[in-house]
Amino acid sequence: MAERDEPIHADPVGDAGARESQHAGDHPRFTVVDKRSWVTREKEDNGQATGTDAPPVRLPTYLEQLQAQLQEKDRLLKTHLAELRHEQEEVRRRLARDLEQRVEHATGMLLTDFLPVLDNMERALEAAEQQPNLAALLEGVRLVRTQFLNVLGHHGLTPLNRQGQPFDPSLDEAVAMLEVTEASQDNLVLQEWEKGYTLREKVLRPAKVAVGKLPAEDS
Repeated sequence: MAERDEPIHADPVGDAGARESQHAGDHPRFTVVDKRSWVTREKEDNGQATGTDAPPVRLPTYLEQLQAQLQEKDRLLKTHLAELRHEQEEVRRRLARDLEQRVEHATGMLLTDFLPVLDNMERALEAAEQQPNLAALLEGVRLVRTQFLNVLGHHGLTPLNRQGQPFDPSLDEAVAMLEVTEASQDNLVLQEWEKGYTLREKVLRPAKVAVGKLPAEDS
């Protein structure tokens, strides 16, 4: 007996898979990367939000750098000013000490020069007590006066001899007016009541004088 041919049924699923396999073998696969900038930033933001990527290192801005530099310069300026004030105070104290020492030294030198005058005055008084001689006492006083003036002259003090000189308001202080009859005595220092002195060409004390005055002629 002859065998009967059984009908062959097509498998749709298998045929579709075979077709896909055949197509896959015929064409290579491609990977598509979206390089649009807003898509890339969106993915990066999503990655940072989910913590999948390490946080970026934050660098100081230009404004922060300027602020830090300004603070450092301000600190250095304050330090420099404090050091300068300290140095100025030290200089002021040193100058004050030097001036005080100079004044003390000058005063000591002046007083030392007057000590011999004081010694001679004491000797003159002792001699006058032992020998009451007016002539000897007068001579002793004159010697002391001369020595005293010499010491003053050594330190720059010079007496003003205004007797018989024309009245000078820069050197004289008129305390009296004396009527004169001669024109040559008009405005002339006739009496020197208190002697004036200059210290190194600068008037230390003006002389107190009486000045001659010629009466005005009647018209």
